[in-house]
Amino acid sequence: MIFKKLLKTTVAFLSCMLLACSLVSCKGVEITGNTEEVDSYTKAQCMIVLASERNRLQNILGQEIWSLPVKEAKEENYGLYFVSKVRDFLQDIKTLNLMALKSGVIVSSQDMETIKEISSEFYNGLSDQDRAFMADCTLEDVQSMYTEYYIACKTAQYLISDAELEIPDSDVKVIKIQVITVSDKLQAEKLLQAVNVEGANFAYYARQNSEDSEIEKMLSKIDTDDAVHNAAFALEEGQISDVIEQDGRYYIVKCIDSYDEEATMERKELLEKALKSETFFKEYDSYREEHIVRFRDSFWQDIDLTQYGDSKADNFFQLFDDNIKLD
Repeated sequence: MIFKKLLKTTVAFLSCMLLACSLVSCKGVEITGNTEEVDSYTKAQCMIVLASERNRLQNILGQEIWSLPVKEAKEENYGLYFVSKVRDFLQDIKTLNLMALKSGVIVSSQDMETIKEISSEFYNGLSDQDRAFMADCTLEDVQSMYTEYYIACKTAQYLISDAELEIPDSDVKVIKIQVITVSDKLQAEKLLQAVNVEGANFAYYARQNSEDSEIEKMLSKIDTDDAVHNAAFALEEGQISDVIEQDGRYYIVKCIDSYDEEATMERKELLEKALKSETFFKEYDSYREEHIVRFRDSFWQDIDLTQYGDSKADNFFQLFDDNIKLD
């Protein structure tokens, strides 16, 4: 599901191996423009998420990552940046849980049983160092955080449930073509005659004569005034176009595949994800402007990512992904 990925942490490798977070919340919540009561989260509940994600990165990259400088951010190193982004992540999940109250999103009984199971698995797998880093969290803390994350993801689903997001295959069709490109009209006309001879090898003539070495291309269907593009999409598989003049050059196009199913499905999926993202953030940002969540607890300033180096538990989100199916 796209919004599990939008809401979850994402990793960029070294220069890009940063966290882009957004999830639950802690003690000290300030709501502006919203008069309803908001339950807060404890330090332990916040540290479950932060510690698991710190360990996930540190287990891969080593402790040195936290002292590396970060560009174009107010924080001076990755460690401070990471803590800041985890806090943003938690604030966003709190906001989605507030939206859930309005929308009536709840945890199904079956998924609640699964949440209890993975909570026990995660908690029972913690070492003494893990628990110490997680501020002596309890099993109930773990279950609470899984529940909040579940509700946030379900709320994101709800926000796009009524949107018309299905894109017809015909609107995103991808085709495969071969093209001969030359600068001389007379040469183009002679090549057109040659490639239209029965049994002629179009690719051979293209390799021998085209001024553009890239003779095979994939084209996506879009609205455009490009003459070559429009001519290509008018062809059936195996057909060859007439000579097309555009911007002082001459083109001959052969359609190799009038519907590349795999490429079309990939493009369709990407565009539908983009539409879902746009729909979600339109609804979410509008709500967030009126319901601002800020964590002001002092412990955020005191978090030391170099502590508890023997803490290795890093599977908080992995257990969720492996066991909770939201699609």
